[in-house]
Amino acid sequence: MKDEIFLSEQKRLEEVIDLIKQKIIIAKENFTKQEKFKIGFKEGQRGTQFNRQALMSMYATEISNLESVLDNPYFGRFTFKSKEEGKIETIYIGKKAVTLEGGKAVCYDWRSPICSVYYDYNIGPASYDFKGQTFKGDILNKRQIMIKNGTLQKVLEEDVLSDDNILIEYLKENLDARLKSIIATIQKEQNQIIRRPLNSHNIVEGVAGSGKTTVALHRTSYLLYNNERDTKGEDFLIIGPNKYFLDFVSSLLPDLDIKNVSQNTFAEIATSIGGNTRFLSKNATLEKVLQGLLDTSVIKEKSSLNFLHLLEDFLTNYIKNNLQEDITYEGFTLASKDKLQIIYGSVINSNLSYKEKIDIFIKNLIKEIKTREDDLIHDIWLLYRDEFLSLPKDSPRRKEILRVHEEKTKEIKNGCLNTLKEYFSFIKIKPIDLYTKFILSLDDSKYDNLKRETLENIEKRSLSYEDLAPLTLIGYMLNGKGNYKNYQHLIIDEGQDLSLAEYYVLKKIFSEAYFDIFGDINQAIYDYNCITDWSILNDLIFDSKASLLNLNKSYRITTEISDLANKVLSYLGYDETLCVRRSKEDPKIREINKNNEWENYLLEIKDFLDKGYETIAIITKDGKEAKSLANKFQKKGLNINLITEQNTTYKGGLCIVPSYLAKGLEFDAVILANTNENNYQDNPIDLKLLYVAITRAMHSIYVNYNQKLTKSLDEKVLTKKLG
Repeated sequence: MKDEIFLSEQKRLEEVIDLIKQKIIIAKENFTKQEKFKIGFKEGQRGTQFNRQALMSMYATEISNLESVLDNPYFGRFTFKSKEEGKIETIYIGKKAVTLEGGKAVCYDWRSPICSVYYDYNIGPASYDFKGQTFKGDILNKRQIMIKNGTLQKVLEEDVLSDDNILIEYLKENLDARLKSIIATIQKEQNQIIRRPLNSHNIVEGVAGSGKTTVALHRTSYLLYNNERDTKGEDFLIIGPNKYFLDFVSSLLPDLDIKNVSQNTFAEIATSIGGNTRFLSKNATLEKVLQGLLDTSVIKEKSSLNFLHLLEDFLTNYIKNNLQEDITYEGFTLASKDKLQIIYGSVINSNLSYKEKIDIFIKNLIKEIKTREDDLIHDIWLLYRDEFLSLPKDSPRRKEILRVHEEKTKEIKNGCLNTLKEYFSFIKIKPIDLYTKFILSLDDSKYDNLKRETLENIEKRSLSYEDLAPLTLIGYMLNGKGNYKNYQHLIIDEGQDLSLAEYYVLKKIFSEAYFDIFGDINQAIYDYNCITDWSILNDLIFDSKASLLNLNKSYRITTEISDLANKVLSYLGYDETLCVRRSKEDPKIREINKNNEWENYLLEIKDFLDKGYETIAIITKDGKEAKSLANKFQKKGLNINLITEQNTTYKGGLCIVPSYLAKGLEFDAVILANTNENNYQDNPIDLKLLYVAITRAMHSIYVNYNQKLTKSLDEKVLTKKLG
């Protein structure tokens, strides 16, 4: 029976590939026709060129889509019997839809509503939603179809799919191959997050390796596909921890049909809105904290909502205090100070910046001035009339009065614009200058250290990372959103690394947008200014309106690597994580000699290369250690890609990376450097960095140390556990 199923699927695959090839040929022929012929349009007919270009674009897209699925048109199928109509349909599911000339589907796009049942249900009752309706029925059979380079590899029936075995088939692959197979391995809990409604806030807590990043990107792809009338790529903004991570993410976008989506770090948003000033990066700050060179109480205070509320009050008072005099011209009132209250009151849209409110006020006031310009011109003439009439006709002063009145007449006819610009010139203050005024205004003794440290940094023209949120808030309140006006949907990855202050500012800037936040509290390495409780974020920033969701199972790491990582979590007092039960090999914990560590690393690298691993990372605790190790390799004539904060391009292959920059990435194999007791000490930051480093490995890991292993990985206990 199994051979018959395989042969029938093989025959169908051959037919589908032939069909796709024919469709590609036809699409290319049609594309060429648009270039060479007028296809029925008369010479000079209006719209001919536009229509031809539109058709060429359509055929080019069709060619691209068909070529992208030629070697792997689908990955599964299921037979669905509709409860309402009793209709039975066998549906093949793939990366893109393929249809016959009449519109009948050869295979469906995975993002189609009906394909949701493939991910959510096994054989038996099933349902899916489409255009506000729920359609019920039964899945009669279900198959996973593995195709590689156009050749059928394996067909598995549903009784096998009910286990994790089919998923394990994909997880055995190297990283690059896995990334291309993600759509085929989406799990039920992942699918339910991917297909949540467009207009919703979602906070997803996911353990390391649970697929947070891929779920985030697949959700973006799903929303764009199913809401094409309401949203487009330009409406989405992905916020990641660093440019290296974002470049890693960008390699996945084309395969998911995600186009024109923006990607930024919070720091890039901050410097765009809050002013382009030098600052100590988040990870440079972490390095100083690890070295005991920074007072974390100052960082915590600046990252608090209380600090931002004080800043908002200060800024409101700054605006208010500069609007306490009437606007006058030549002694005549153009606008009273009472009327100016509209700028800092609630009459004008509160989502607008003060500059935008002032611009509206000026525009309306100019209109008002122009309606009474004749009276103003006459009133000003009366100021000079008596003197003018008393002077001889040939008096130079008389000519001077006429010249002055003419200038004032022009100013009035121009709505007294220069006068208004001068009055409101206070709004042009730089955010950093207003921030300095704010810091100086803090008179509570509890801010003494904060004041001293911040003012010293301002003097050196290099701020701390935690100053970015306050500066961004000032820039936003003064001048508005800048280039960030039109985003409707934010995807935030490694969301635990942002502080409440950063989320507060983002919610201000993107007040009309919906947020999808993905993170892992276990990886909250910046514990002095990051999220440690999603419910607090939900309550304070989203008014408890966000859905708190979970991805509890790791698909990245092996059982043995999971046991190693859980050792660290247990040491921290955290709950252990679950993983798919698959086995490759035990982690190798090795004591090595510091003097020839690089030789040990070479042997470990060779071992990994011999096993066919393509992405290998040597992970150090910090950047200083990473640079030192890279220099040792370079002196031996080996150039290994060193990942620093300055990196903006993901190259894959072999690299050396500090633990905090490895967060969000994954590698076929990992070598941990210097896991000594004095390097990874008994504190939450060190141990979370170690946890992050361990959970980057998909298949194999070497843990190296000299002298004494970190307590959280006590070798005797570990050996007993893994024994």
